Amino acid sequence: MIRRWFSRKNKPLQPALESRSSSSSVSLCTNNVREPDPVKEISHFKMRLKEFGIDFSHLVSSTPKELVNRQQAIEVAEEIAADPEMRNYFLTWKRLPLLHSESTQHQKLTMKRQREYITALTLIFIENYHVLLQYVPGTGGKH
Repeated sequence: MIRRWFSRKNKPLQPALESRSSSSSVSLCTNNVREPDPVKEISHFKMRLKEFGIDFSHLVSSTPKELVNRQQAIEVAEEIAADPEMRNYFLTWKRLPLLHSESTQHQKLTMKRQREYITALTLIFIENYHVLLQYVPGTGGKH
């Protein structure tokens, strides 16, 4: 890491052109993104979970044991994170929005039991925690 810092420090800076479009300036910002710090990311995640009334240590016991239930929870969390209305409701009221696509009582009961797990996954997807995304099965570390 120190070697990279020194090699970047010795490179000449390129002057910024004022005629660049906003999309090219955004791409410049994304190219200079540093590697995520796992300690900071996990501590921020713990803080966000506390806002939702979930303890980080209790999250392990609330993880579904069966693969089918975990996949359902991941799909629900991705749906909430992708939809701006549901995401806004989730972040404002600190609760899971009612999903209308699930019609059977069994699925609703399963989602109610996995509330903490789905909440944690939704936060990971919304906040785009790079380190934690690697541990979510089925996402391949990218979302």
